[in-house]
Amino acid sequence: MTTVRKRALGLAVALTMGLAACSGGGSGGGQEPAGQSLRMWTFKKSHADALNKAAAQFTAKTGIRVTVEAITPDDVFVSKVQSAAQTDGLPDVLEVHSSGEDFEMGASGLLQDLATDVTDAWKQRLLPSTRESGVLTQKKIDAVAADSPIKSGKAGQRFSVPFTAGAFGIVYANKDKLRAAGLDPATPPASWEEFLKALETTTAKGQGGLSLGLKVSQTGFNWIYQPLAFAHLGKERFHALFGKGTTQGFASPDGVRTLEAYARLTPYWMPGTTTLGIDEADIAFAQGKSAFAVGGTFTLAFLAQNGLSPDKVLAFPVPPTAEGTHKQISMAPLALTGLGVTATTKNREAAVKWIDWVTSPEGAGMVAKESLDLPATDLGTQAEALLGKDLAALQKHFSGPPESAYEAADDSFFPSDWDQVKPGDLTVRLTPLKELSPQQAGAELDKIVASMWKSTQ
Repeated sequence: MTTVRKRALGLAVALTMGLAACSGGGSGGGQEPAGQSLRMWTFKKSHADALNKAAAQFTAKTGIRVTVEAITPDDVFVSKVQSAAQTDGLPDVLEVHSSGEDFEMGASGLLQDLATDVTDAWKQRLLPSTRESGVLTQKKIDAVAADSPIKSGKAGQRFSVPFTAGAFGIVYANKDKLRAAGLDPATPPASWEEFLKALETTTAKGQGGLSLGLKVSQTGFNWIYQPLAFAHLGKERFHALFGKGTTQGFASPDGVRTLEAYARLTPYWMPGTTTLGIDEADIAFAQGKSAFAVGGTFTLAFLAQNGLSPDKVLAFPVPPTAEGTHKQISMAPLALTGLGVTATTKNREAAVKWIDWVTSPEGAGMVAKESLDLPATDLGTQAEALLGKDLAALQKHFSGPPESAYEAADDSFFPSDWDQVKPGDLTVRLTPLKELSPQQAGAELDKIVASMWKSTQ
């Protein structure tokens, strides 16, 4: 069970008992005028610090005071919300995980429906791939387990507004290590082949290879292999790898060719990479134990927290193969967190106004610059002025031709009970463990996918 699901189901139990006795909120009677104080809870300390600084600007503009509290770690956040739901002690605004936790909290009665508040103009200032995050769909309702609180929701309800966004498949290079190896620290590799050559050079010069938390096996499959295969094959042929009853799967010439390209990483993995979790691998990179690391746009903030300044890293998407379909690749962002208004707030109008402002270019830019987490707001030409050079350079990888944009959130071509751990474990056996050849790995992956399709039936 995922962390989000554990959190939300636990909340649902508390809400069943607690919210029946609480006010329903809403925009009707009992609203207090703007200018009242608002309280907000988040599960990220870096966001709380940044939001409190932004709140001072918001107060100056509106007279509405906002106090943001970070409640960490996740299990403590859950306990706090559960307790508050039973005692009418919830804050006015919550930051929650998008497209999952927000739905379960909203359908349970914890968060209000904001569908009529978020206008077309508001949505247009968000990154296109995040605009509908927080909006419950019938497909989502139909897909969840029978015991999920989402079953009681209604299609079209919006329980959060996208706040932060990110993408996987981002490579980070230590500029000092590139210089020490005689490589250009300002120019990313233009192709997969150039990336492999850079890894070969840094490894040979004693600067280290590539770190990734392969203890969580699906990171290699999701963050490197999938965008690499997408760029090499193009969207239709990439989707065909996962097709029901396909003859164009992983054991086909297309599939084997992509697995061969991925397996070329084998000599360059950081020693012990299969024993490292995601955070441990990122810390190893921040400590100079490898020249490269792979993560997401959100990894930059974690590296900074562990002593590696953003100006010391060169960031770029997983490069495409030289002979592939796409010569460039961008990473379509997905909403990571969203902001919701609690059902018990007595100042709904002010709460919506705060969320509106903090997801505007001005507010979102302020928070992003302080937290180093990219916003779901499209900052366009204002990005560098609002975010600074290093963070703006990272956000530019969200933009590119639609046909070459890799969408990690697109699961429309997977079996409905897709389990990413199984292909993750299999590709770890391919590389770095070298237990399988690309041909053997392709045949085994086809069996895994076929079994999931059969289970879906």
